Amino acid sequence: MVDRHRRKKLAFHLRHLSIGLISNDDFEEYLADDVTHGWLPEQYYRAKEAKFDDPIIEPMLILCWGLYDDTRNHKLTGTAKLSEQSLEIITRCILFLQTEREYEWPYFDTSNPLVKFSLAELILSIFTLGQYYRDKKKELEQAYLEFQNLGNFDIWPFYKTEDYYNTLQRQPFLNGNSENV
Repeated sequence: MVDRHRRKKLAFHLRHLSIGLISNDDFEEYLADDVTHGWLPEQYYRAKEAKFDDPIIEPMLILCWGLYDDTRNHKLTGTAKLSEQSLEIITRCILFLQTEREYEWPYFDTSNPLVKFSLAELILSIFTLGQYYRDKKKELEQAYLEFQNLGNFDIWPFYKTEDYYNTLQRQPFLNGNSENV
């Protein structure tokens, strides 16, 4: 299911965040109002709406949350400015969010395993002097490598190379069509 309206809102706010027009706190507030039904990006997976949502929304929120330091209010300028590589990924994400394409990648949770540990797993990590945690983290890294090999990860969130290049040929920006701005 493609939620065109929320995709466009997410793309709009992501574009403003990534070039330093709005702060991270503003970004989270706008997302809560327009995209996440009141949830912060890092907590959206808990929302009942997330279970039946456009499949691109949750991976985008996870990506967005990793762009900034959420312990302080700041813009992505100066020392917090995004790298060229990050901006390239964000540009592709914004391009994808402007399409009607279904998100084809399977869901992959990139959060640190410690965040979702049960009390028993925390205790086990302590008793093994962190070995249990290191093993879980290594499993996650291996699974992530396997995930990347499912498709052309260099064009993520697009899945197929031809879809990416076809979208580039008909990109919504700088084409004289103001409805996508």
